[in-house]
Amino acid sequence: MNVAPSTPTPTPTSSSSSSSDTQALGQALAAAWTQGQPLDDARWSLSDETAAYAAQAALAQALQWLTPGRTQFWKCGGGSRTAPLGQSPLAPLGVREVRGLRHGGDFSDLRLMGAEAEIALRLGQDVTPAMAADLQPGQTHGLIDAMCVAVEWIHSRWARGMKADPLLRLADAQSHGALALGPWLAWDASREWRRQPCELQIGQAAPLAGLGGHGLDDPGWVVAHWLRAATRDGQTVPAGSVVTTGAWRVALDLAPGTTVTARFEGLGSLSVRN
Repeated sequence: MNVAPSTPTPTPTSSSSSSSDTQALGQALAAAWTQGQPLDDARWSLSDETAAYAAQAALAQALQWLTPGRTQFWKCGGGSRTAPLGQSPLAPLGVREVRGLRHGGDFSDLRLMGAEAEIALRLGQDVTPAMAADLQPGQTHGLIDAMCVAVEWIHSRWARGMKADPLLRLADAQSHGALALGPWLAWDASREWRRQPCELQIGQAAPLAGLGGHGLDDPGWVVAHWLRAATRDGQTVPAGSVVTTGAWRVALDLAPGTTVTARFEGLGSLSVRN
């Protein structure tokens, strides 16, 4: 049930984003996440990505997504290896290990508007800031112990959804909704990901299918960037933490009750419903 915030939402009006502005936005997004009342994106602005990440961090702190010592969940990805990568911590309550539509695959208790076929990776050991600093793009150095087929659900806390300003969507955990994780498999860093067959099927429609489609041509490419971001304030990322690594296929504007199936040849499939 949607509940209006109990206090008015502050409205930053200056062209730059101060610390108080980003904290206010993080708190407003936290209320939208918990109460289900969308925010009016015309009332908010952010000056740059630094401000967007500060608001994102305030959101994560308000909802305690990164409690020290507990398993963390993140998303990280990008359109190409030469473009900047983006990352966001994710709400642990929205992450579910799925073993069928009746076993974790029903997300109808949430409001979800789109889905992405992805590959998620899991840490096999704790990672300190020093360990993360030594990594280069594409390196995993034995830190990843497992991978799985995943579906990232898309949602927005902005009234205009995906039409909101990109910086506001970045602050809102990159329009994350929830994360479905399939059965874990051993991580294979040598897999030929550029030619990996992948399908995303929406209901009974013909699947969105093809070879490759991952912007970085390798899910492992995000690991160095993710771990540096996750340890930047001196935290250690616990073993068992998970990162989902970016879209291979995307479907938006899904009606409630839609069954979505992600298939990766040789890795399995995952069916979920919104």
